[in-house]
Amino acid sequence: MSDTNNVDMPASLVPMSIKKLMMVILAGALAGLVTWGLATVFDMYIYKAILCNNDAAIQCASSYQYASTTATIIGLTVGLFGLVRLHVFRPLLIIIAVLVSLWGLLESLTAAPWYVTALATAGLYGVAFGAYAWFVRVRRFYIALIVVLVIVVAIRLILNS
Repeated sequence: MSDTNNVDMPASLVPMSIKKLMMVILAGALAGLVTWGLATVFDMYIYKAILCNNDAAIQCASSYQYASTTATIIGLTVGLFGLVRLHVFRPLLIIIAVLVSLWGLLESLTAAPWYVTALATAGLYGVAFGAYAWFVRVRRFYIALIVVLVIVVAIRLILNS
């Protein structure tokens, strides 16, 4: 028999080294810190200044929600640039999954001290970035999308219960 018909099939998973996974987790933690920091700054200096002009302002109670939404979008954009720079497979799918999974995280941590909120945000973003980067390594997009959707739905159900 001839070996010319022997074709190497590509692996079903894109390889990822432990070093690259650690760098992805670090990029996620950095994105989490940026998100927390921007939410705090936006709330103090922008949204409270705009929405809390008079004492009876109803919108003043929602200032942190607006600030965290803006900061989440900016922080995940920073995370996206980090993932692209690291040449991570499917970085936009990772960012969208993290966005949906951790939406409203900062609002639920408002009662905690600032250092707990900062550490929890950085830690959860780092873990989410690393986990989703690991799960989207499947070469077939529709399989990776189904896996990510199942995980996102499970996380949202856990967080909302």
